[in-house]
Amino acid sequence: MKKTYLLAFLILSSCYSFAQKKMTDISTQKKNIVVSNALTPSKHENTKGITIWQNDFSNSNDWAYDNTSSPFLDWTITTAADTIPVPALSPALFTSVGNGFAFINSDAQGQNGAQNSNMTYTGTINCTGYANVSLVFEQQYRTYLDTRIMRISNDGGLTWTDFIVTDGTEPTAQNSNNPDVFSINISSVAGNQANVKLQMNYQGNWGWYWAVDDIKIVETDNYDLKLQTTAWGTDGAFGARLPYYQVPIAQIAPINFGGVVKNIGVQDISDATFGAIINGVYTGTSAPSFIAASSLDTLWCATTFTPAAISAMHSVQLGVTTSQTEPDMTNNTMPNINIDVNNNIYARDKGTILGGIGNAGEGYEVGNMFDIFSQATLKGIDAYIHPTAAVGGEIFVKLYYNNVATGVFDFLDESLPYIITTADLGQKITLTLQTPQTLVANESYLAMVGSYGDGGVSNDLITATSGSSAPQTAFYYDYTDQTWYYTSSSPMVRMNFDPTLGLNENTAESEFSVYPNPSNNLVNIQFKNETDGMIYIKNIAGQVVKTVKVNGLNNNISTQELSAGTYLITWMSKGKTSTSKLVIQH
Repeated sequence: MKKTYLLAFLILSSCYSFAQKKMTDISTQKKNIVVSNALTPSKHENTKGITIWQNDFSNSNDWAYDNTSSPFLDWTITTAADTIPVPALSPALFTSVGNGFAFINSDAQGQNGAQNSNMTYTGTINCTGYANVSLVFEQQYRTYLDTRIMRISNDGGLTWTDFIVTDGTEPTAQNSNNPDVFSINISSVAGNQANVKLQMNYQGNWGWYWAVDDIKIVETDNYDLKLQTTAWGTDGAFGARLPYYQVPIAQIAPINFGGVVKNIGVQDISDATFGAIINGVYTGTSAPSFIAASSLDTLWCATTFTPAAISAMHSVQLGVTTSQTEPDMTNNTMPNINIDVNNNIYARDKGTILGGIGNAGEGYEVGNMFDIFSQATLKGIDAYIHPTAAVGGEIFVKLYYNNVATGVFDFLDESLPYIITTADLGQKITLTLQTPQTLVANESYLAMVGSYGDGGVSNDLITATSGSSAPQTAFYYDYTDQTWYYTSSSPMVRMNFDPTLGLNENTAESEFSVYPNPSNNLVNIQFKNETDGMIYIKNIAGQVVKTVKVNGLNNNISTQELSAGTYLITWMSKGKTSTSKLVIQH
C-alpha cells in the first residue's frame, strides 16, 4: 500500500466539496473510460399500418451524400455487420443487415474531428391519400454529445423540417438497443404530400456513430401510446428519487413508480394511465392524463408501495393504457423491475454486469449515494470487478458522509488494501471497513471503490456497472485532476450490513514492509516487532508458490526461482494475518 501517499491524501482531502457547483458527467471529459458488455439481441417489432415506402439500403444509387466535416467524412453503405466500433453493439442485428445499412463513424475521426454529414434519398416519395404518416426505422448508436436528425421535405428538397432523434443532451456513454426501432410522426410535413424527400443528418465532435437500416414511411395509427422508459425510486435525505434493486429490511421505505409515456399516434389522448402491478401485493395507477399527439409526459402512480419487512423478491409489471382502441400495444409495456428485499445488501445496480468504468490505469474512486431510513451499522462495502480489470491491481473501498450543512463529502473510513486476483475478475468482492460505522437515519452516505492506479501501465481497476443512474446521484473522483464528477452508468458498488463481517478477521496491515519492491533475486521482509510465523508467497491465481518460516525483525527471502510477475506475500502468526504485494523483475 502507498502509505505515505495515502496519509498525505487524507490530510489534504478528508472531505471533498460538491455543493458549490453541479458536477460534470465524467464520460464527457474522458470519452473511453466507460466500457460496455455485449447486449442481448432486441426483439424486432412489427411495422404498423400500411407501408407507403421502404428502403433497405441494398442500392447505393438511392442515396446522395454531402458534408462539411473536418476531416472529410461521408456516410457509407456497408454489409459488414461487425464494423460497429462498440463491441457491445457488434455485430449489427438489423432485419436486413445482409443487404446493407447506412453507417457513419465519428469515433474513427479522432479527438479533433468535427462531423456534419448528410445522406439524402435521391428519389421522391408520394404520400398522397395518407394524411397521417410516420417514419419508422431500425437504428443503433452510442451517445457522446452527438446529434442525429431525420429531415423531411415536401417540396423536393428546397426546404427541410428537422425531426430530432438525439440532440446531444442525452447521458453520455449509453448504448441503444440492437436494434432500436424508432418512430416519428411526420404528418405535419409529409401528410398528403406527393413530393416528399428524406435526409439523415449526423453531427459529432469525436462522437461515436450512427447506423440505420430498414427505413419506411407507414400510415400512422390514430391511437398509439408508447412507454418510453420507467421512472421509479424512493425519496430520502439526498433529495433525489433513488431506485434500489436490493433493499435491506431495515431500510424499507415507500417506493414510487412512474413512466415516461409518449403519444405516437395521430389523435390526442385524454386518459393515458400508467400502472404498476406486483401480483397479489400491490396495484398502483396514475391519474388519467391528457397527452397531445407527438408529445410525452411522466406519469406517476398515485399510491406508493412499501414492502413487508420480510425477505422477498418483488417483480413489478409496468404498462400504460387508454380507453381508446390501440391496434398495436406491443410498445405499451417494458420489462419487469425486480426488487429484492433482503437482510443485508443495499444496491442500486441491476445485478448483472453490463459494462464497466475505469481511468486507464490512473487513480480514481466511483460509487453510489444511499439514503438511510433507519440507523444501522455498516461494516463493509461490496464491489464487482469487471472482467477486463488487471490482475494485481491494488484497490480499496471508502465511505463518505453527505454533509449538506457544509457542502462536502466527509471521509469516514476505508478498508485495508486488497489485491485483485484472477478469481476476482467478473466477481463480487466484499471489503471490510477498518472501523464499523454507525449510519444515522435521515442522512445519506456515499459508498465508493477505488484504486491509486499504476500510472497507466494496465487497466488497473475497472469497476463493473449495471444500468444507468440519474445525473448527480452516482459519483466519480478523478485523482489526476482531483475533481468530482458524476457518472450516468450505475456502479456495482453496494452497502453490506452483514453483522458477521470482520468477526473472524484479526488483521495487521502494517506488521511488515517489503523491500526492494520490485525485487530481483532477493527480498527483505522487515517486521515492526520481534515476531515469528510463516510467510506464504502466492501467485495471482491464489496458488502458494513458496513457504518460509520467519522470526526476528529482518528476514531475507530468495525469489530467484520465481518467475517475473506479481505476487501476494501473506504473513500468519498466532491468528494474525497481514498481506502485501510483491513485484518480481528478473
